Amino acid sequence: MRRAWFSVLGAALLALSCATGHLLSQPELDTHIQLQEQPISQHNDSAYVQRVMRLAKAAEMRSYMRPELDACEDFFGYSCGNWPKINPANAAQPRETNYQQLLANGYRHKQQRLLQEPADPEIDDLPTLKLKQFYASCLRFRQTPLPLYRQRLQEIAAEFGRMPALALPGQIWPADDFDWLATVAQIKRKYGLDILLLLQQAPDPQNKTIARLYVGQPPRSLVKPQPSQVAAQLEQHLGLEASLASRTAREIVDLELQLGKGMVSGLGNRPLGGLAKPRSPAELASAYAPALNLTRYVELVLQRPLQPDELLYEHVDSYQAHLLVVLAQTPAHVLANYIFHKLLQRFYYDRSAPVVAQCMSSATQLFPQLLTNMAYRRYGAASTLSDIDDVWQQIKRSFYNLLENNNSTDWLSQDTRRLVLDQLNATRLLLNGYTHWNFTERYGQLELKPNDFLFNLAAVLSQRNVLEPSAVVPTAPTYDPLENQVLLPVALLQPNFLWSRFYPRALRYATLGTIMAEQLAHSLDRRADWDAATLAGFGKRKACYRHQYERLRYAGNYLPSSELQDNNMADNAAIQLAYLGYRSYLASLASSALITEQLPSLSHTPEQLFFLSYAQLWCNDANEQFRDKQSLLLTETPNALRVQGALANTADFARVFACSSPSPMNPEQRCRLYG
Repeated sequence: MRRAWFSVLGAALLALSCATGHLLSQPELDTHIQLQEQPISQHNDSAYVQRVMRLAKAAEMRSYMRPELDACEDFFGYSCGNWPKINPANAAQPRETNYQQLLANGYRHKQQRLLQEPADPEIDDLPTLKLKQFYASCLRFRQTPLPLYRQRLQEIAAEFGRMPALALPGQIWPADDFDWLATVAQIKRKYGLDILLLLQQAPDPQNKTIARLYVGQPPRSLVKPQPSQVAAQLEQHLGLEASLASRTAREIVDLELQLGKGMVSGLGNRPLGGLAKPRSPAELASAYAPALNLTRYVELVLQRPLQPDELLYEHVDSYQAHLLVVLAQTPAHVLANYIFHKLLQRFYYDRSAPVVAQCMSSATQLFPQLLTNMAYRRYGAASTLSDIDDVWQQIKRSFYNLLENNNSTDWLSQDTRRLVLDQLNATRLLLNGYTHWNFTERYGQLELKPNDFLFNLAAVLSQRNVLEPSAVVPTAPTYDPLENQVLLPVALLQPNFLWSRFYPRALRYATLGTIMAEQLAHSLDRRADWDAATLAGFGKRKACYRHQYERLRYAGNYLPSSELQDNNMADNAAIQLAYLGYRSYLASLASSALITEQLPSLSHTPEQLFFLSYAQLWCNDANEQFRDKQSLLLTETPNALRVQGALANTADFARVFACSSPSPMNPEQRCRLYG
């Protein structure tokens, strides 16, 4: 067992540091310790190792707590009161810290370790070898001489014409010959980059078997560009003289800001379709003629003529109207510099940035599914998947029993009850490890060079389907209504964060269990087929949550009244379902085995440990500016109030912690949707 004794030492030090009140001055250290625990915890089940692991977890949980607070008055403060001292949010970054970040940091470190393992043709399949070769070429590229690097960038730009800012002294840039539409179409066809215009194929929002072709507004940048930053890029990467770089940067940023004024914001995480209008090729050709022929753009990218009866979808037509105005006001050389800068930005290699972080970012962006699959194969052991499925099945049974019971859901009519039971039965769980993908077929023809990162980057971009959206692997659990399945990210497979075979099952049900139960509850959010009587009963219960949550305060302000209560109701259902599942597990244990459901040096009963673990899943800290802004622009319930609200509605919580009535965690009136 490589690093076994070091791993035990790391876990033991964690336990001791917690016991003396000096746990983890930075979140990264917590991730580091978790990583060091894993080599031994995955291969050694000795009683000694089990005790060390349980001591470490107990120490971690205790370090976040403020046990001097009254759990019945402020359970979030009781459970997470010391989190801000251990993982403080800073004025700049991060503006907020939470447990999900620790999970994400640990997962990135695991992905990094996978990529840094020596390539072995006897063990690694061909796609894995290609990915490791790509990553290694990125690590080595810093050694490339700066003149050669700049020459390679100029060669990439030269594929599509000439960038005015790169013209030699005395050269005249031929503005009359510049065809911006053809240039961005060629870039899109070669590298799949959406500059000024988007062209993307996506499923019909109502029917995934039907593909639509969308053209229109490109993705909006989430970061406001700064002229000084762009000027520094032009100097560093292209070798522009300082005054030329500064002038060009101001023009590029001004154009970016002008384009942004015509963009509809908030589309980043929404599927295409909501703001799209069906158009024929003839309509697209004439809509903005002669300055902007969208049909010509699509045909140049596809390299084929569109048929008269082909249907396309114009995405955000108001943007195209605004683009016409901007084009009329923008000199050709400014437009060209903007387009070429956007192209070359994708190939910039920052020698001043941490090389590992930069290369990890490239690998994650370009091979997201393959990297996820590598992690799934490493951490998705049969026993792990079985553990997760056991919790999932228990929670589904608990939910089914609640819905089937007339006494606990008397507001459901018999017909609607049957609908929701059928819906629940049909809902599946999927760990999103991309096991169904054929990565050999996808990357088998990819040709890379050992030390030429820019060549490899261009090769990867060129072999992608240019009509596919940029791949983003979900990092949070979600419910997919079209497939009727709960999707869990592979990051949740990490042992020793949320759960472990060494920890009490209370932790597994309180974290993984509530995460799955919350998404399972969202599977019943569609109510179009519910009858009127059921909808009326549901409306009364929803109103209870609305009135309850609008009386909660965050950063001194009351939560705004909102009809959007699905997330709050899912939180409440999740803790209820996970707790019922855990109670069923406890009932199956012999009395002598109950000791395994406690942690050393924590005096909590198994049920108290369940609620404590649930609350710590939502520990967070936010800096004052971010917290004040969030309180004014509140779109979802803050973590502290998610915990307080859901547990205050859970009568079992008040019983387990012996809360007097009335008290904040044991109110006289509770809201319940099920039960």
